[in-house]
Amino acid sequence: LSPAWAAERPACKLFTQHEASAYVGSTVGAAETSQMPGDAGCSWSDEGAGNKMSISVLPAGNALQLNRWGFESWEGFRSVSGIGSKAYVARTPAMDVIGKKFGGDWQAGAIVGSDYVSVGLKGPKANADAAVSLLNDVIRRRQ
Repeated sequence: LSPAWAAERPACKLFTQHEASAYVGSTVGAAETSQMPGDAGCSWSDEGAGNKMSISVLPAGNALQLNRWGFESWEGFRSVSGIGSKAYVARTPAMDVIGKKFGGDWQAGAIVGSDYVSVGLKGPKANADAAVSLLNDVIRRRQ
C-alpha cells in the first residue's frame, strides 16, 4: 500500500527507516503496511537482498495458531521469560515458492494484553537475541 497510508499506521510510526536499517544491518526501504488481513503491522525491507524487519500486531487469539504450525520444531526455538505470555523466539523455515525465497528470518513474539505482537528480522544483524531485543523495543514503544 502507499507509503503515505503506511505512515499513518501506528506500527509504522514506531521506527524510522534509519532505525529499521540499524536492526537489520543493511539499508531497507520505507515502511510498508502488512498485507495480512487483520494485521495492524508494518515492515521495512530490501527486496533485492531479501533483508527485512517486520512487526505484526494481531488479536491475542491468533497466538494459539502457532501450535498448529509445529512452531516448537523450528530452528532455535526457545521460550523467553519476562516479555509477555507465551513469549518465544525461533527461526522460520526457509521455503522456495515459485522461484521466490521466503522465511529464514528470526521471529520473536508474545501475547501482551489483548494483542499478539511478533517481530521478524532477516539480514546481517539478524539472530535470536536481536529478535528478542526488537520485540522488547516494540512493546516498550507501543505503551
